[in-house]
Amino acid sequence: MVVDTAVYTVHTAFAALWAGSVLFVVVAVQPLAMEGDIAPAAYGRIVSTLRRVTRASALLLFLSGGYMAATGYTVESLTGSSTGHLVLTMLGLWLALAATVEAGSARALRGIEQRKIREPARDARPFLRAAAVVAVALLIVAGLLGRPPAGL
Repeated sequence: MVVDTAVYTVHTAFAALWAGSVLFVVVAVQPLAMEGDIAPAAYGRIVSTLRRVTRASALLLFLSGGYMAATGYTVESLTGSSTGHLVLTMLGLWLALAATVEAGSARALRGIEQRKIREPARDARPFLRAAAVVAVALLIVAGLLGRPPAGL
């Protein structure tokens, strides 16, 4: 019981950190970078931090989510129930979020060494926007998974 609670807490905390980080960069930092209103070095540090948060969160969510799935589901319940389908959807969204952040951050960091900011920020924009959409979708699926059972 204590292990399950700890795993669930780590899973939830890193999911919130990851989604929040992506949304912060997209909403608050990207517009500044595209206008050239932030120093390239500062933008590079923020994007590098987002990349580190993404990698750490992806690993911890994979491990904690795998533990929760292994202890709470069978193959039949994952593939044959609405809750199982939500878990599988979350897994797909998790992969999409990791991929879009990695692609966007790679594009954003390309011109930073040459002290460019507007073009790399514009190149990263579609990927980071997609990451924001995926992050919101993950939060919605998490909310659906966390809802109380019908009748309570």
